[in-house]
Amino acid sequence: MATLVKNSPGAIFPSAEVEACIKNALADQGADQALLRPGHASTATPVAPRSWEPEIDSLVVVEVICAVEELLGITLPATFSPKGGYDSVDACVNDLMSETQATWNSLTKEKQLNDQ
Repeated sequence: MATLVKNSPGAIFPSAEVEACIKNALADQGADQALLRPGHASTATPVAPRSWEPEIDSLVVVEVICAVEELLGITLPATFSPKGGYDSVDACVNDLMSETQATWNSLTKEKQLNDQ
C-alpha cells in the first residue's frame, strides 16, 4: 500500500481514503471478533449486549489505528486508543478521523516548514 504523506507534502488531508480505511478495518475486525467472541452482541446471534462492554474495544481500535498508519505512512500518538474503546462505530470513526486529521495537518505543516 502506498503511503500518502511521504508522496504528498502539503497535500490536503485525504478524508475519503482515511474514512474508508477505518470502516474497512472495523469491518475486518468485526468479522474476527465474531469468531473470537461468538456470544458478543456484534455477532449474528441475537444476544443482549453486556452493559460493561463497548461495541468497539480498545484492542480493535489499535488494529484500526495500525491500518490508518500504514495508509498514511505516519505514526499516530499512542493516546489515540481510548481506554475502554467506543460505544458505537460512528463515535469511533468520528474520533479517529478528527485525531488523524489533526496529526496529518501538524505533520504536513512541519514538513512544509522544513522544506523551505
